[in-house]
Parts: sequence; C-alpha cells; structure tokens
Amino acid sequence: MCEQEDFTAFKVVLVTSTHAWVKPDTLTNLAGRAEDDAWQDKLAAMIAYAERQGWTDEQGRVRAHVETTASDGVA
Repeated sequence: MCEQEDFTAFKVVLVTSTHAWVKPDTLTNLAGRAEDDAWQDKLAAMIAYAERQGWTDEQGRVRAHVETTASDGVA
C-alpha cells in the first residue's frame, strides 16, 4: 500500500526476504520516462517476459529481486 501523505513511517515492506512486488507505473514514475515511447516498449517487453515466467501477481505487480549490500547504513 502506498501512503503518500504519511511522512512519519517511511518503509519498504517485503513479501519475502528476497523479493518485492512493484507496480509497473511506479517504475515509470521513478525513472521519469512516461513520455519515452522506446523506454515504455522495453518496460512492456520486460513485464510480458515476467508474466510468462510467473513473476507477476493478480494486481499486475512484477516481482523484483532484492539485493543487499554491506554499507554504513546509508542507502
């Protein structure tokens, strides 16, 4: 769930320890590529591949692999 007005509880909720579910429009918005037709075509191809592999859910989200790295706590 996206709670855009709640600035007191920023968090990432993971479905499992190795995967997260992301809406395709979130990817577009984060990348700032809504008007880039070539980029949108590549995203659509990636989503289609993910669907064939079973990496999407009934809400249209795509499963993303979560990677962790050793750091000083700053992401």
